[in-house]
Amino acid sequence: MRKRYLQKLILYVVILVLMVCGLVGCGKSQGEDVVTEDTQTEVEGTPLYLIMRNDVLEETLTLYSYETGLEHYYSYDLMTQFKNKYGDYIPPSEFISGRIVEVGDRDSSGCLKEISLSGEVWEYEGVKRFSIDSEKGVFTIADTKYSILDRYYIFSNGERINVSQISEDDVLTVVGKDKKILSVIVTTGHGTLSLNNTEVFEGSFLQLNNNIFAIITQNMDMEVPEGTYTLKVANDGWGGTAEIQIVRGETTEIDLEELKGEGKKKGIVKFEIGVEDVSVYVDRELIDHTQGVELTYGVHQIAIEAPGCDTWKKYLSVNSPEATIEIDLEEDEEAETEEDSEEETEEDSESNSEDVENSVE
Repeated sequence: MRKRYLQKLILYVVILVLMVCGLVGCGKSQGEDVVTEDTQTEVEGTPLYLIMRNDVLEETLTLYSYETGLEHYYSYDLMTQFKNKYGDYIPPSEFISGRIVEVGDRDSSGCLKEISLSGEVWEYEGVKRFSIDSEKGVFTIADTKYSILDRYYIFSNGERINVSQISEDDVLTVVGKDKKILSVIVTTGHGTLSLNNTEVFEGSFLQLNNNIFAIITQNMDMEVPEGTYTLKVANDGWGGTAEIQIVRGETTEIDLEELKGEGKKKGIVKFEIGVEDVSVYVDRELIDHTQGVELTYGVHQIAIEAPGCDTWKKYLSVNSPEATIEIDLEEDEEAETEEDSEEETEEDSESNSEDVENSVE
């Protein structure tokens, strides 16, 4: 009986170890990005990422890694430095689907500190003379032939399309490295927004509608898709709003001195939060979030804490007399996992104890 008991006990221990190993192998390690797709890697050198999607409203980037052959999600905020291949600041709106980037470090909250357009690839804009032979894997621009990767991506207005959807009348931006085509972007009309007298607002942010944000630099120019926009600027209490029109192939000039206003301004910000018992901090000071808080025009740091939820942190640009911020806090997954693990461990212990007792009998 003693020998039989020991054999069963050893068997339970082995099964328990296998179960634990299985859980470790299936779980997501801390800091790991969400994997959505697995493909063949064909680009060598510095780790490069293809922008699959840039959700400016949610401040998230979906990037395909040529090094790992996987897709990953990254978050960013107003403090993330978006740069061109020369190290100059450019707006997040220029990080469109189909461009190739290099990813920097992330801060303690998981947001990207820096991301830049890669200097290891080339971009040919305004391509009109082209042909694509998918069977032979050849992409011809003018009279020059390039090879196509086993899986390359074509985008139009931020969405993936098939090669059959490209028209001979389309104008393309083609992205590649050496003699390989990495991506193709079917371009729409763009114009240029040119800012003058930027001194008061340099280092702050401009906003076009609700989906284009950019750090203001000295007398900057930026490409913007054609259309009508509400332009907002704010910094250190100064700021204003203007309706502007971006016309294809033309430059729209804006004098920020005219938007500065006659004196420093403040806006009333109200918070609508989906849970109770929360602590709201503005620029690291605890506030009464049940009342509207008066903030000077410009950028402010917001942090919200609640029991059992992840800390919510964002940079808020105040550039209007009134604004209401709706916030949905997410449950702390790590805390949930720990609680679930403790419950499972207790259940397993009770189950194992019963089995051992039965084996003794």
